[in-house]
Amino acid sequence: MTEPRLAPMTPDRLDTEQRRLYDAVLESPRGQGATRRMILRDDGTLTGPFDAWLRTPGVGIHLERAGMALRTDTVLPAAAREVAVLVVAKAWSADFEWWVHGMVARQHGVSDAEIDAIGHRRDPGFADAACQAAHDVAVELVHERGVRSETLATAREALGERAVVEVVTQVGFYQLVSGILE
Repeated sequence: MTEPRLAPMTPDRLDTEQRRLYDAVLESPRGQGATRRMILRDDGTLTGPFDAWLRTPGVGIHLERAGMALRTDTVLPAAAREVAVLVVAKAWSADFEWWVHGMVARQHGVSDAEIDAIGHRRDPGFADAACQAAHDVAVELVHERGVRSETLATAREALGERAVVEVVTQVGFYQLVSGILE
């Protein structure tokens, strides 16, 4: 992973609004269990986009909530969600996002071979239709800036319309995150 361009903000430097965001991140599901080690450094500073968002906490709190909603308030299967995020992370060369979401993808049954294929911008040929649909929609959005009618029809069949919209939203959100991480 690359070094952060911003000096991490230590908890003792946070104002009230920044502390509210900091606490929200650590109290969320991503701040619990093993994933806590991925977002919290030993010195108490946050990793990923969270540290950058501390500099704009009014916006950051909404982005943190949106990110959690995209994980918890969705019909999109978790493995398919992670596949879409990995496509974005690879396209943006977002090492942190690739590393974190690769670990999460594995927890949800995405194989190392499938992750490796995404990492080499090859079609993984998922047996799971939902993962394949999420992959194909994400690849077209990121690389072609649109989704072909045939891809959309296949994705609707595999995922349903709501989940297709959620894939598109995931791609947009994680491009924003990847831009912050850049």
